[in-house]
Amino acid sequence: MINTRLKTAGLLTASALALGLSLSACGGTSDAANSGCTPKHAGIQTVAQGKLTVGVIDIPPFSSYNSGTPSGIDIEIVNKIAKDECLEPVYQQATYADAVQSISGGNIDLALGTIDATEKRLKAVDFSASLYLDGMGIVSKTGATTVADLEKMDKIGTIDGYLWVEDLKKILGDRLVTYPSSVELKADFDAGRLDADVDAYGVQVLQFKGADGVTVALSNDKPDPRVGAIKNAPEAAFPITKGNTSLKEALDAGIIAQREDGTITKLLTDAGLSEGLGKVAEKQYVVPAS
Repeated sequence: MINTRLKTAGLLTASALALGLSLSACGGTSDAANSGCTPKHAGIQTVAQGKLTVGVIDIPPFSSYNSGTPSGIDIEIVNKIAKDECLEPVYQQATYADAVQSISGGNIDLALGTIDATEKRLKAVDFSASLYLDGMGIVSKTGATTVADLEKMDKIGTIDGYLWVEDLKKILGDRLVTYPSSVELKADFDAGRLDADVDAYGVQVLQFKGADGVTVALSNDKPDPRVGAIKNAPEAAFPITKGNTSLKEALDAGIIAQREDGTITKLLTDAGLSEGLGKVAEKQYVVPAS
């Protein structure tokens, strides 16, 4: 499967913009969700009264639809916020191709699955506060952790279209080979045709879990100023209906609380990820339009 989380083209389509709806399409507020529950934020507007309708993109360990029994880091974060706001979470399967269109069209309130905040996507949707970094990972048998380590290698593979590709090409030249997806990239690394596998860190941790003699490093732990995606890592957040300030305020408050009390860091480390992913900027970093 082609991982498009870090691609600048990403989720925005012309149809997404054309389908933008005003908040008058929202179905109701959280106040009526449960008469015995008092939400932390009154008057939250959602597409269905008393419910929080969420599109789930399959990108474990962050989110998995699991045939209607969703699980993952993003799911845990949303479930806590929904409970605090007296909303019933209703999950449905989504893809990177249709998530923003579904939000703009008034079909879902938000989507999850490590979706980066970008200027291009902000034309169609708003974003919640950042959850964690969407980092660049380095897999090798030599323990490589930095771009400088990659410079000592003969052949390095990565995914075509990722934010770091152009910068790495300038540094590595024809030693950098691009692939259409993580599947082909990993196959060549496993076969010994590559010295390093450069991919989305969260994907690699799951891909190489239990693999002998292989290390998975988060390059953002040791930033290289020559690579923009390492110096300023994309930040994953929840895209939501544009202009829905009531929902954004509730999500932001819930996310910030879970960042500050260590909940998100624990979710990351429990999934085998580096706690460094939790170090988002004080002001949300939005990937500039190319």
